Amino acid sequence: MRWGLLFLFGLVTVPAAAQIQTTQSLDFGTLAVTANATPASALITPLGYAGYGSGWANILAGKPGQYRLTGYPAFTDISVSLDPSPLTLVSGTGETLTVQAAISNPTLLHTDQAGSVSFSLGATLTTSGDGQPYQDGAYHGQPSLNLSYVYLGASQVGHEYVNVDATLRSSLVLAQLQGLTFGKLAVFSSNADQASMTLSPAGLVSLHRPGAANLIRFGGELPATIQVTTGAPYMSVSIVLPAVPTYLVHSSLSPAIARLVVTNFTAQPVGGSAKLSAQGSLNFLIGATLSTEQTTKQYQDGVYMGTYDVSVVY
Repeated sequence: MRWGLLFLFGLVTVPAAAQIQTTQSLDFGTLAVTANATPASALITPLGYAGYGSGWANILAGKPGQYRLTGYPAFTDISVSLDPSPLTLVSGTGETLTVQAAISNPTLLHTDQAGSVSFSLGATLTTSGDGQPYQDGAYHGQPSLNLSYVYLGASQVGHEYVNVDATLRSSLVLAQLQGLTFGKLAVFSSNADQASMTLSPAGLVSLHRPGAANLIRFGGELPATIQVTTGAPYMSVSIVLPAVPTYLVHSSLSPAIARLVVTNFTAQPVGGSAKLSAQGSLNFLIGATLSTEQTTKQYQDGVYMGTYDVSVVY
């Protein structure tokens, strides 16, 4: 009779090829960089909450990343970290944003019997802080997501690249709903003095006629109405008006005809107290002072036109 021995060995399960499936990419939403003198951070948490430091304004909310790991060892704890990585402007070059400091939910992942686990991911987005402006547009990057765990008594680190996006819209869109008009006038120049008419943003008119120069009004004055859109809700903004005179010239462009001089531009609301609405918009009014040119040239009947610059910034 022949005898045999049966030896039983513990079975070793080797994990299948590990991979990450993205349900939703990490997206910081649409933001405005209001200042870049020092680094400023914006945070998206794994639960979707957001926090913005000085230097940021939120226009559209971001979303945390949503992922599922498969092919990892069963019943294994996995910790998550993110290598700092730049997000660059998709359509060009310039300043970069840095994404770092990942936070996962749950904080420590634990795979199931099949070696799978789902989790959400938040992170911090930081500006360069070098004083240079950021271009508007879509920013994109693929930082390395590091997945650390222990398998068969040895430390392992898996590296997966994930997509991270942000959109910057730091500039505001301005539209002129009503042009600044000083109405119909009879105007007389003098080389010795100047007459002036002040049109307030509220539409009030006052005249100053100290000597031979004269302005006679026939009505039709209207302050300018400017509309601001595409801004961040409830953000304070500054209205920047011309600091130098603007000249209105006769439609013939003849240099022999006297010009009209526009100065002392004012806005309502005042720039420092202007605030965007819940929709990120604002309408404001502009008035100014119109003066005769101190010259021997005379005025002619016709239309006098000119342009001026106005800007609105965070």
